[in-house]
Amino acid sequence: MINFIVSTVAFSLTAYLLNRYFKTHPDSSRHITLSIMAVATLVSIGAGWVADEVDGEAERHKNDPGLSEIVKSGDPIKIAKFLVGIN
Repeated sequence: MINFIVSTVAFSLTAYLLNRYFKTHPDSSRHITLSIMAVATLVSIGAGWVADEVDGEAERHKNDPGLSEIVKSGDPIKIAKFLVGIN
């Protein structure tokens, strides 16, 4: 849960700062807006990953089965749980 909060704050802050920086330039095109969104998304993903590593959340899921193992098992309950995100 903490990674969601950290990544949301990182995305908002990055988008705000980049928007503020590029608004000083007179050429504010759609390309700049898409670039801001892409950079903010990458920063958000990185911040969420760092929060997972610091919090220890990533260690908890290292032994979870992968998608190929779940599909090979053929168990529809396991497949549904994997798709929903419940392990």
